[in-house]
Amino acid sequence: MSIKLSIELFPAANGDAILIEVGQQIILIDCGYISTYKEHLKPRLQALKDEGKRISILIVTHIDADHISGAIAFLKENGSAQEPNIISIDDIWFNSYRHLHFQNKESGSHADETDFFEIPSGLESNNADDPNSLVSYSQGTSLGSLILKHGYTWNGAFMGSTAMADSPKVIQLNDGLSITVLGPTQEALDNMSNHWYKYLKTIFQGKLNEDAFFDDAFELMMEEMRQSDLEQLEQPDPSSPVAVDHDWVTANYKDLWSHPEDKSPTNGASIIFMLEYDNGTDISKKLLFPGDSIPSQLLGQLQKLVAQRADLELPVKLDVFKVPHHGANKNNNPELIANILSEYYLFSTNGSGHYSHPDMDTLAQIVKSHGTEKLKTLVFNYRQFERFTDLDNLQLKNKYKYQTIWPDVDQFGNGHDGYIKLNLEF
Repeated sequence: MSIKLSIELFPAANGDAILIEVGQQIILIDCGYISTYKEHLKPRLQALKDEGKRISILIVTHIDADHISGAIAFLKENGSAQEPNIISIDDIWFNSYRHLHFQNKESGSHADETDFFEIPSGLESNNADDPNSLVSYSQGTSLGSLILKHGYTWNGAFMGSTAMADSPKVIQLNDGLSITVLGPTQEALDNMSNHWYKYLKTIFQGKLNEDAFFDDAFELMMEEMRQSDLEQLEQPDPSSPVAVDHDWVTANYKDLWSHPEDKSPTNGASIIFMLEYDNGTDISKKLLFPGDSIPSQLLGQLQKLVAQRADLELPVKLDVFKVPHHGANKNNNPELIANILSEYYLFSTNGSGHYSHPDMDTLAQIVKSHGTEKLKTLVFNYRQFERFTDLDNLQLKNKYKYQTIWPDVDQFGNGHDGYIKLNLEF
């Protein structure tokens, strides 16, 4: 009996919106911007509902506008968990304010204190391509508030507690499918909560409680922090040029990696998981989805996983690896890349905004890693003709043993740029 697995990457500009379908399980990872949901995800989800299907797990990996905005729009329209307008959702994995640990929580409500802190009607995102992609916040409209309001199961696989894993946590689905949660760790969550607490304590004098108001405040302020001077905003790396008509791998490969590691508390708190199919005999497939995680944290959790399982070793052999943070060099260093060997490497980004992802030195590091022992396939959901002019050089593909998969779009923009579907059968 063969198993069919599909991975769809939807147009999300510089963000993520990924749908995995395997057997009866449908997993939705992030939802990009509002325009991603309205123009692309919504019709796909409606079609799934018409087929009698439902979402097994919606995983919102972390709080960034390019991951969460579409999810907010989705839950607003979907309405009640019991009578959904779009599609049923069995469980939502998402860490909000109430899943963090603070020393000074107290009982009571801040409902009468909102004059101290008004949530703006709109959040301007530096990453947005158009006004339709902006998320609009007001009280009761954060993702956390919507999950509560509409009665969705929230982190059900974690008994309603935090979606996290200091040590790898295995969650069995069915028919040989399982999810191994690798992150975030408690340390990463504490780092995020400490940043938020320092940012907000002057407003509420450190008096935090379980009021749903704080779910709104937390999501908004973490996104504002990400765009403020409290976190360093990435800029395009001038030392990482676009691919041109020469050996782009040699031109961009670095023996000495000078890029500092990503310090973003929100990225560091990404939900990281490995989806695995094992029939118990001769078939085992592994797909790793790390959100925008930080390389030292991801590698540390992989090392713990290898230590637990006799069937694994470093480098961890994968079938699919969704490259962290859209291929940013601050989230993909040589040590991490050297300890992962995958058949497919997925990149979800159009290179817009301040970032110009993926970075060319990340691509070069992946292509050159592990020599030519295994064919590597780079999968892009945006063509980025102006940047990737030489990635399809046949001579270089043969030399470094890699291949590329692109969306169906021509150089004039005709086609379906931003969408790609990877079908696997085993």
